[in-house]
Amino acid sequence: MKFGAMKFFRRSKKSLSSSSSSSQPKPSKSAQDDQERDRYRLYNPHQQNDYHNYAAERAGVFAPWLELPAPILERVFSFVCPHCSDESYETCEQSALVDACMLCDVRDLSHAGQVCKRWRRSAIKLMYHSIRIDSVHYCEREIDLSEKRKRRSRFDRNGVPEDTASARLHLLCRSLREDPTRLGKLVEYFKTPYMLRESSTSALARTIAVLPNLRYVDLPEGLYSDDPAYHTLKLEVQARCPNLRKMTYAGGSERSLEALSRGNVWPNLEVLELARINMDPAMLRHVLAALRRLRALKASDCRVLDDDVFRYNDVLPPFPALEEVVLIDTPRITSDGLAAYLSREETQKQVKVLSLTNTGVQPWTLHGVLAHTPNLTTLSIIEQVDSAFPAHSGPIPPLVNWSLQTLRFEITASPSTSPYASITGGYYNYLASSLFAGGLPRLAAVYVRDQNFPDMLLGLPPPMPGFVGGQQRPSSSSSANMFNMGSGSLSPLSPGGFGNAPPRFSSNNPFAAAVNPSHGPGMLNLNQTLEVFTKGEDDLDWGSIRMDPFDAHGGASKGGRSHNRSSTVGRPLSSYGLADIGTGWQTGGGARKSTMVQGSGMGGFLSVPGETSVGGQGRRGSSASGSGAKEDLWPRPSSSYGAKKGDRDLWR
Repeated sequence: MKFGAMKFFRRSKKSLSSSSSSSQPKPSKSAQDDQERDRYRLYNPHQQNDYHNYAAERAGVFAPWLELPAPILERVFSFVCPHCSDESYETCEQSALVDACMLCDVRDLSHAGQVCKRWRRSAIKLMYHSIRIDSVHYCEREIDLSEKRKRRSRFDRNGVPEDTASARLHLLCRSLREDPTRLGKLVEYFKTPYMLRESSTSALARTIAVLPNLRYVDLPEGLYSDDPAYHTLKLEVQARCPNLRKMTYAGGSERSLEALSRGNVWPNLEVLELARINMDPAMLRHVLAALRRLRALKASDCRVLDDDVFRYNDVLPPFPALEEVVLIDTPRITSDGLAAYLSREETQKQVKVLSLTNTGVQPWTLHGVLAHTPNLTTLSIIEQVDSAFPAHSGPIPPLVNWSLQTLRFEITASPSTSPYASITGGYYNYLASSLFAGGLPRLAAVYVRDQNFPDMLLGLPPPMPGFVGGQQRPSSSSSANMFNMGSGSLSPLSPGGFGNAPPRFSSNNPFAAAVNPSHGPGMLNLNQTLEVFTKGEDDLDWGSIRMDPFDAHGGASKGGRSHNRSSTVGRPLSSYGLADIGTGWQTGGGARKSTMVQGSGMGGFLSVPGETSVGGQGRRGSSASGSGAKEDLWPRPSSSYGAKKGDRDLWR
């Protein structure tokens, strides 16, 4: 039996591995994923959190903030980015927040939108509701970013700074034009800085072309006067933005203003500004009648407007009933024309804000205007007078209005008068007499251009203590003469504030108590807490003083009652973006704030060191310069990079 030669050989490593793998079970897909994850973490130690399964972890934990309804999410996000909820008709410069960095707030809102799909939908809806383009960061982050934006080269080490506002406008235009059906329809307010809207008209037109629901947009100044260079942009706005709510017409645009009477161009306008318009008043009434939703009108330097534009006419449509009327440099409009306009019932229900600057309405005829405005809340009269108050022409009724809350009474002497004439004293004496007469019970703030006006309210006989009872010494004539300032017919000591002085009695006369009240001179007491804003010749030097009324026992209020009333009173602002009503009374700017102290029977002013704002409508976080910092009990979440800006920041 023969055996063949046997060949002995060694198996290869490949065959060994294949046989062993066939004998062992194949790992599952989850095990392979774990191996891949471990291998990735081994070679990428600094990115270990990228493979963390957030969805699996979230499935086992109850997170109520992820299930919030959309309206609540939008409300929460509005505190993260406040300017996205800005629905005012103010320009980009006027609507800027004081104590926030708008670009950092948008960044925080975009980061919040990356949490989940539910948050993303609410964040995008709020982010594109009111768009605002800023040139720089209003925080310390701008210091580093400005250096990084410079384009340096071998021959230019300093670098050329980049136009960030223009770059942001182009990026926004690209985003909106890529998805106009979902993003373009969300935009209702679009605000850009002055230099951007004046230089980048082509990019602005391409952006506006995909915004059909736009209500307000900042446009270049030349468009308002029909400049041929902006004719294409104006046609684009008229065709693509039919829902616009505010428009301005300057001198030279009379034909465009007349086109509004046809009703096919911006029929939903709510705010209309007219500047240097030379137009027939009859045609102007046709234009205003065509705007059914008009709420506010501002006319500045319109010399053709007179009282006839307000009076009733059988042929012409009536002047529309407005909520806000601002008249500047219209000398042909007098109190008679306003009284004829305000005598209508529908007008009395609508008018809430009235501003008169250099018009034909004189301060001594203002009582006739107030008598026809039962719902007026804000009144502003700014005049330069060259004659004294006509006190001797006859009795003038005091100012009476039961709804007025803010009064801006700025009477200054004309430059042509002598600086030693002191002709404005009678006007402010008339205002003080109206305050003591009690005709303005709801008045909370008054703005005057006389720094001695608070002294006029304090230069009165001090109230007697409560323990004196009815045995009160009558007031002397010296204090009354000091208040009268040389005008006896305007003494607040007289009945109604405008008559002869009451008879004087000696201290032991038994009839003195019957003539004089038992608890001090009642005609000299303020009936409400009043905050007085004073300003002298320097517009930047103004102060705020809170005047508290006397209590029922003849003493002064000790400060605990109505101490925070000043925080609810704001400077006179326009609700439709007509900023001339509050010009010159911005928060800060070296304002002095003080309060009246009368505990010892001697009036005086004490500065308040730690108030947060002069007016209540000043935004939280801003403080008057010169006052100490005060901790905010309800601070806004700090979303910007770094601390808040100082009061002297150059970027404001």
